[in-house]
Amino acid sequence: MKAVFLDKPGLIGVGDVPDPTIQESDDAIVSVTETAICGADLLPFHGHTPGFENGTIMGHEFVGEVVAVGSAVTSLVVGQRVVSTSTVSDGTCQHCRSTRPSQCTDRRLFGYSGVYPRLDGGQAELVRVPRAERLLLPLPDSVSAEAAVFLADVLPTGYAAVTRGGVKLGDTVVVVGCGPVGVMAVMCALRVAATVIAVDGVTSRRQLVSQLGAIAVDPESADSMIQELTDGLGADVVIEAAGAPGALTASLGFVRGRGTVSVVGAHFEPDYPLNNGLMFEHEICLRFTIGDPFNDRQRLLGMIEAGVLDPTVLVSHRLPLAQAASGYELFDSKEASKVILLP
Repeated sequence: MKAVFLDKPGLIGVGDVPDPTIQESDDAIVSVTETAICGADLLPFHGHTPGFENGTIMGHEFVGEVVAVGSAVTSLVVGQRVVSTSTVSDGTCQHCRSTRPSQCTDRRLFGYSGVYPRLDGGQAELVRVPRAERLLLPLPDSVSAEAAVFLADVLPTGYAAVTRGGVKLGDTVVVVGCGPVGVMAVMCALRVAATVIAVDGVTSRRQLVSQLGAIAVDPESADSMIQELTDGLGADVVIEAAGAPGALTASLGFVRGRGTVSVVGAHFEPDYPLNNGLMFEHEICLRFTIGDPFNDRQRLLGMIEAGVLDPTVLVSHRLPLAQAASGYELFDSKEASKVILLP
């Protein structure tokens, strides 16, 4: 089969690799119809993932059709349209039993190696899905593959930023960083908050969130805009979706006293200089979140099906799998807001 893999940091390859096979009785093989490039894919691309194995098949956002199942799989049938969660969890550890699958002791991520045990991903013609009955969600005909691919990761992550941030009716919410997760957070916050202010330095991103109904502002003008719209108090909830230390520092300055900074940007700094005086004086709640497609995707699927959410507005490029390297370049340079690859 054809697959997208990391040749080495900075170099994406597309070529022939062995077809995946059923290895465990609870496996399924999915023929991929649409797969997306995510910001998390750029971490190994830039060499920021310790121990990542060159040759790992990329991608953790994919939709397809079941073509084979293991002997223990009874609720999925060949020919069924499905979307997979981006991560694997066992469903049996204490974290999973307590509805914390993102903290599963056997957590793995499709398209990753090194920081997790290697699991080849879905930027390929075929993908092996372990624990298939847990990971795969059957899709109704009324929901397109392009919309469903967002259920794998970025839409549940944006949704979790809002829910775990405690956004309430009438709140003023600031979203810092309008990449894919930030746009999903804007979409979800707009269903609840009175005002959503979206901060990003890229003009095309600001144009997109403005069309969705947010007040878009560049980083240099953000503080004065927030102060003006909140009578100097600051935002009730700030969602940090950029994953940069500077964005986190700015977010702590944007939030009101006793407000919440809800972080879904990926942070790995062991020495971030948190201002404890500011945190204590203003009683700020700082919460980090990893998306939870296991618990949230069914609700979000219903919202897509009902027309309440349309994540496909984020898609800017649709490319054949063979042009994956170009897709990575476009996404990395921020020329593309979301790239869909078509095997």
